[in-house]
Amino acid sequence: MTNNRQDFVGPILLAIFAYLASMLTRAFQRSIENSYMAAYNPAVQELKLNYTIANAFLKGDKQDILLGKLQDPKVWEDCSAKGEGWWDGKSEPKNIFEELSREIWKDRPEFHSDEVAGFEYWCNTMKAKSKQSLPWHIAKDEEELNQNNKLVTPVMGAVFYGFKHDNTFDGGLLQLVDADIYDDPLQFESVRKHEVVEIKPNFNRMIIFNATKWHKVTNVRPVAGNIAGARYAFAVNANRQKPKRLSSGKQKSKW
Repeated sequence: MTNNRQDFVGPILLAIFAYLASMLTRAFQRSIENSYMAAYNPAVQELKLNYTIANAFLKGDKQDILLGKLQDPKVWEDCSAKGEGWWDGKSEPKNIFEELSREIWKDRPEFHSDEVAGFEYWCNTMKAKSKQSLPWHIAKDEEELNQNNKLVTPVMGAVFYGFKHDNTFDGGLLQLVDADIYDDPLQFESVRKHEVVEIKPNFNRMIIFNATKWHKVTNVRPVAGNIAGARYAFAVNANRQKPKRLSSGKQKSKW
């Protein structure tokens, strides 16, 4: 009788172990699947990239005054020609783009952070007839890196589209990807293309994003034979320090 019981115990234990192993395997597979799905979920990507899109950003008086002035292409082209400017975030804005900087950052935690020394700003004018683009890059103090091999990146970045383009060009998309400086940007055009977030340069749209991640602007192309189109964008970063090229005195700001 004892032998008969022992004959049953072995198979039962094996069956229990097999069942437990099966359950653990399924749980592990579900964990991998969930991780994979989360990695490519837009909501998760938004969290990782820490970007925010604000449509119809300027409202009320600011919309009437600032946006009215920004409908003159010369304002944008002059800004592009002047290059980078610097606003300390404390003094009164001395031009329209420092006013814009204040509007973009004043309600953000970066505006009151001891980590932020000020705001570096500039304009990008990209002509459709030249099919201009911006390649993959990470925002950084180029001179600091070249001279001292020191990587200094902004706390956060922002882009604002204040010119009413009215479909005068194709392309010009802001592309973001959750990838750091050591990642290979060539992969964003191939095996990691599905990770790229694309944002259209819609009028009165403001985007806050993590500028320490790789980002680019796709080429601006003529639409319906119109080669006169141009993409105007205002960029302003919340910086840890004033850019070396502006603080060293070697390059005087034109602002």
